[in-house]
Amino acid sequence: MISPVRNPRRRAARLMATLLLVLVASSLLAPDAVRSWADTQPAGWRRVLARTWSGPTGGLARDAGLDRPLTAVRDALDPEPAVVFPVPADPKRGLVVRRASPTDPLRVLAVGDSLMLDLQYGMERVLEPRPDVEIEGRGALGFGFTVPHWDWEEDVLADYSRLVAEVRPDVVVVMIGANEFEGHVLEGEALEPGSERWTEVLAERAGEAMAQWRAEGAPVYWWTTPRMRDTRFLTDDLNAIWDATTTAWGDGVISLDSMVVLGDASGAYRDRMVDENGRVVDLRKAQGVHFHEVGADLLARQLEERLVADGWLVDD
Repeated sequence: MISPVRNPRRRAARLMATLLLVLVASSLLAPDAVRSWADTQPAGWRRVLARTWSGPTGGLARDAGLDRPLTAVRDALDPEPAVVFPVPADPKRGLVVRRASPTDPLRVLAVGDSLMLDLQYGMERVLEPRPDVEIEGRGALGFGFTVPHWDWEEDVLADYSRLVAEVRPDVVVVMIGANEFEGHVLEGEALEPGSERWTEVLAERAGEAMAQWRAEGAPVYWWTTPRMRDTRFLTDDLNAIWDATTTAWGDGVISLDSMVVLGDASGAYRDRMVDENGRVVDLRKAQGVHFHEVGADLLARQLEERLVADGWLVDD
């Protein structure tokens, strides 16, 4: 008996139909997993096509509640842990101050993202003319605690450790937060901005970074992330994380409220201000994120005043 010859086109069509059925079912029942898969596709047309598919179908699934059964099972088997702000044991956590002088200037290490790039130039303009201050600015364009371009262990933490060993800072100053709202994918996991997992990862990394900055006992002055014109930046959420981190580390870490000098009387976002000469001057650049020289210099003077108040510098 002669077996019928299978039609390869029919087999391919069946396979395609099966794959399409699996994709549709996954998109409706597990939209978060499909979104994570889409975000891990190579940059280009594949990622665009995958995101174009996963976005609308995921929204439909959530609106209809189709993802709830699988979510309930996942939460029962692997509940979300409480957010923990890690603080390693450190005998040098307290604030130890020495008075800087021209012969032994205050060494300031400035770290962070593109916000710090603008700010460090302000510190160079305001503070470096003093003979008792040296600024080492290391703000990085596009950097963020959740930006996957840098390997966290091998690039970021190793670089912080190296910088502290090389610069031997008396003080570390920090400003960061311009790139944490993008919903980056870390090791295949999409971090939804504002989610509990996003908060957990940022808290963990803030603590790990702090451990490197404080390794030789230097206190850390950490500016709050300034409010932006666009509320998508979730600056209040970020600052809640930074505040919990600085509080957990105790006296050796000081929080500076950036909106005291950048904000209006109520601490809200503003683009411009009236200076001491009655002129209207720009504080923030066109996109409402970074600083013009006036804004950066105001922040640098805020730091100088605090360093004087804490005893590092004498009042000029």
